[in-house]
Amino acid sequence: MIDEAAERTRDLAASPPRGRHRHGRGRTAAMAVAWVAAGCAVAGIAQAARAGALDHVPLLDHAVGAGAEAAGGGLLLAAWWSRDRRWITRTLPALLLSIAGVVGLAALVLWATGTVNDAYPPSFALWVGAGFAAIAGCPLVLRRRRSGPAPHRAPAWRRAAAVVAVPVTAAGAFMLIDQQYGIWPQIGDVLGHSGALDAQQAHNLIDGTATPGGHPPAQGVIADLDAPATRSHFQHRSGVVFLPPAYFGPDRATLPVLVMLVGSPGTPINWLKSGHGQSTDDAYAAEHHGRAPVLVVVDQNGSATGDTECVDSPAGNAETYMTVDVPAFITGTLQIQHSSSSWGIAGFSEGGTCALDLVLGHPDIYQHAIDFGGDARPNLGNPQQTLQHLFGGNVAAQQAHDPARLMSTRHYPGVTLWFGAGADDTRGIAVGEQLSAAATHAGIVNHRFVDTGGHNWQFAGTGFARVLPQLCDEMVVSRLSPAPGRPGRL
Repeated sequence: MIDEAAERTRDLAASPPRGRHRHGRGRTAAMAVAWVAAGCAVAGIAQAARAGALDHVPLLDHAVGAGAEAAGGGLLLAAWWSRDRRWITRTLPALLLSIAGVVGLAALVLWATGTVNDAYPPSFALWVGAGFAAIAGCPLVLRRRRSGPAPHRAPAWRRAAAVVAVPVTAAGAFMLIDQQYGIWPQIGDVLGHSGALDAQQAHNLIDGTATPGGHPPAQGVIADLDAPATRSHFQHRSGVVFLPPAYFGPDRATLPVLVMLVGSPGTPINWLKSGHGQSTDDAYAAEHHGRAPVLVVVDQNGSATGDTECVDSPAGNAETYMTVDVPAFITGTLQIQHSSSSWGIAGFSEGGTCALDLVLGHPDIYQHAIDFGGDARPNLGNPQQTLQHLFGGNVAAQQAHDPARLMSTRHYPGVTLWFGAGADDTRGIAVGEQLSAAATHAGIVNHRFVDTGGHNWQFAGTGFARVLPQLCDEMVVSRLSPAPGRPGRL
């Protein structure tokens, strides 16, 4: 009898009361409802984003980005708060050390492969590390652990914090890094919602079959038109063009042209959106009866992280593409007459290096270069790597693409050069001073300026708006440029 009573007592102790069962089931049901509601909310937001409803939501608000990162940090602290000795002494230190190792390894790979040659703030490591920590720590908090006779899970509030921390820290890191470079000003830019006409619509517009009543558009339009690599066979991503209102009138053939080049990493549409090329060109056209340069944005790198420096190399014939195929596209498909005095190239970062080198190497095709934050010469970060990968070890070919050497050995009548850098871009400022001095010594009309920003699209957009009016004077109107050999001032 005593044994039976003891056994019943143990059974009662092992099984919770019925009320506790009901309470546990109710809590489980509430959690299930919460997860379903969260999933529906996420799905709704994703659908709205795909439909374009969020396209104009800004991403460059620093307060919002910093707030998201701070909120993510708070959620991580909440998710990791525990009195479990094993968690404090073993699991959490191992997690943090692993994340530090992953972030360090990623930085080393980016540097060793040359994927990112430009310096970036040390805070990037903290932001990226927080995102990795949230992702890696989430399953550790959610798992059912056994530290005694029965398994147990972290409290619901810790598990919820661990899950929510993942998107919040990721969003904060993305926004803060994006704000450093200004690559995606709005959500629509991230999703590739450029508002561009497709190729068929663009061709109809060019042919005049899509202008109702023969009236040109009130504003310029972006069109998905790409320069085919007919001669160069260069493997490239599709480009876009921006056509000002006057393009759809009788002045089409005589409009000036600016070929636009982004840096590496980068995407062609960056110049129109991140660099505000579309709005800047439209604003100029509005003050000049619809006349403004046609912006031809092409890909000279072949991929988001490619870096050809616009030379014909073992990686592809980028220079031939830029000097043969792109001009043929402009005169053929876009029906604009070639005139080197009204054709130019604008580039940012590696694109700026390309712009200067192409104009100095081919002034019979392009006579105007905007070099924003470019290098002094084609450069892959390492001299030996540059010589081998870009020029196949041919020193003479490398020297033929050195701007300083070109400006000291050739004459450039009619050529104008613009060198610009952000106030925080000390390297860009130094290179601009060096190249402007070389151009002045060679008698080339040139302008140099420093504006707000750093080596980012915020500066490039501001700089382009600053340069365009006087550049258009030099390209088409009255040649109101400084005396040869003297740098201009803005």
